[in-house]
Amino acid sequence: MALLPYMSYAFPFFPQSIGPFNLSGYAWLLMLLVVMYYLPNMKKSAFPYAFWIPFYAYIVLYLLVDFSFPGLQLTLQYAIPCLVGAQASSFTYTRDKLNWMYGQMLFLTGIIVLLFVYGQLFRHGWVPMAAQTPMLLSVTGALTIGVFYQTRKILFLLIFICLFLVPFIEVTRMGILVFLIIFIFHFANKSVVGKVIAIVFGFAAILFVFNSKGFQEKTFYSGSGEISDLSINYYESGDQMNTSGRSSFMKYYEDGIKKSPVFGNGPRADIYVLKEVWGGTGVSEAHNDYLAVKYNYGNVGLGLLILGLVATYFDVYRMFRREKNSYKQLLQSTVMILTLTFMVYMYSDNILKSTVLFTDLYFALIGMVYAKYESSD
Repeated sequence: MALLPYMSYAFPFFPQSIGPFNLSGYAWLLMLLVVMYYLPNMKKSAFPYAFWIPFYAYIVLYLLVDFSFPGLQLTLQYAIPCLVGAQASSFTYTRDKLNWMYGQMLFLTGIIVLLFVYGQLFRHGWVPMAAQTPMLLSVTGALTIGVFYQTRKILFLLIFICLFLVPFIEVTRMGILVFLIIFIFHFANKSVVGKVIAIVFGFAAILFVFNSKGFQEKTFYSGSGEISDLSINYYESGDQMNTSGRSSFMKYYEDGIKKSPVFGNGPRADIYVLKEVWGGTGVSEAHNDYLAVKYNYGNVGLGLLILGLVATYFDVYRMFRREKNSYKQLLQSTVMILTLTFMVYMYSDNILKSTVLFTDLYFALIGMVYAKYESSD
């Protein structure tokens, strides 16, 4: 499924869209069909439903009360990852299965990296899915650097660095930040010395990236700037920092949020805001899931979503502290760091809707954390 959005790039004769949906749209629709096909035969699921039922029950009930076809699409996009996680938690895993699955992730990631290299060499640097690709690579990257911290085998560190080069060369700023967070704070890195080394090299990488020509030119309108010129709140970033248009988005949503702060304006109400600004064409996404969820579902919806993420994080952390099996520890530590990066991505992207490129994989890993394992492993 994750390769489908890249098909028109890899094969120019392949259409970018067919009928009402582009290839990304068909990718999540196919995933929905796959999930619904296997759902009736799903064995006992161990997914942590208690953490997520409040949010999903809320958005489904909201859809029934305020139905629209864009709202139905959004609800399905939000629901698919949870169904994927439920399915993943119903299987029994062995080391051989986990090794095979990691190999498949590397294979998928390798194809995408090759497409990136192809774009750099033969397509004048243009690559598709520039913002979403680092999301997918960050999942493989988190698993890979976790293996490195457990085994100290240099090969896995080199793979991680190769993956990091994609957002670095493309200057995908949030992707760069996420990779650095994964490298510095991954919970599989348990030793004090290892943590110190990761912090030192991580912050050295931050300085290197910040002072690189590509980052400077993309981040500052003048072409150069200082760290003090950066602003965490890009809605108040001033006239020096380039936020790729995001700094202006808040003003378009403010009235709706003030009007309905508790329950929001309805499922997918946000799609009409920017379309109205640009006369029905152009950008239709808030590029901030916190903002979009708050506008659509209010503080109640946003609070329930954050509750699910935070509760999952701390419950997995509880399991991680007691776990002795290295494979389970890898999955648990990866879920924890991906939960943090998920919440970082939400600030500047539509990661909740990037189902096949991140969210499905993230929830699948959650399911695998809670699944059964053969006793011999």
